[in-house]
Amino acid sequence: MLGPLPKLYQIVVSVVALLLFVAGGAWAAFMLPYPFLVSAGASVGLALGALMAYLLLHESHHAPRQVPLHRDRGPRLR
Repeated sequence: MLGPLPKLYQIVVSVVALLLFVAGGAWAAFMLPYPFLVSAGASVGLALGALMAYLLLHESHHAPRQVPLHRDRGPRLR
């Protein structure tokens, strides 16, 4: 989705996505009347963050590779 990125930027995007989703999941669970669900919310946030990081960095279509063409001209008669 983001295109080909250098390895360092891929790691940064992954870490930021994971942190945002874990914090968001924990915060959403903290707003519920049962505060012990914060760890469950953080776990759900971790799963969603991992999925989002994969979707952000995954290339859906790979660039076509150049393959050398070897034409078979059949048996050579001399």
